[in-house]
Amino acid sequence: MNKARFESFSDGVFAFAITLLALGFVLPETRIASNGDLRHALLALWPNLIAYVLSFSVIGIMWQNHHALFRFVRAVDRRTVFWNLLLLASTVLIPFATTTLGSYPTFAAAAFLYGAVLSACATFYNLMLLHLVRSRSFEPEVTQSTVDETVRGYRVGWVIYVCAMLIALLLPLVSFGLYLVVVLYFLVPRGADADVSLTARRW
Repeated sequence: MNKARFESFSDGVFAFAITLLALGFVLPETRIASNGDLRHALLALWPNLIAYVLSFSVIGIMWQNHHALFRFVRAVDRRTVFWNLLLLASTVLIPFATTTLGSYPTFAAAAFLYGAVLSACATFYNLMLLHLVRSRSFEPEVTQSTVDETVRGYRVGWVIYVCAMLIALLLPLVSFGLYLVVVLYFLVPRGADADVSLTARRW
């Protein structure tokens, strides 16, 4: 597949998913009779706002990592497309999981669902990366150390997501904190995400 078309389609799905997050803000269906009632209803949406900020950061980082990774990929094959489609399929579930988490922030089921969706995204991302490594799909200029650091970085994120998902069954608020940890973790550039000067080196 043409890599530019592959990336354009992926960018479109990420943009669509991040736009859908705004639909998580819903006022009560009952008619609001006064300004005070409206103010109270708006303030009651604060859990949705926190969930929105978290998920906006998550999808934004996923898009950034995806772009950073594929700038070093020279060719896209069918298996790469397959794993990428599964990644995107998981990504578009994030708005639903976000709305659920914002509406029921202390419920274990909501925190677990959120973790399950993010764990699925991380799983398919790591499987796609593993395929790219095994099929030697990176540009010859990409160093082995850059590839190794990229693999380690995304694997750590996957481990934290899975742990947070399991912890959500007992301690939903703790799992929420761990989801924030992943966002902070990926704010530090590493591997392919870092603006590095590549040294010519064939594998």
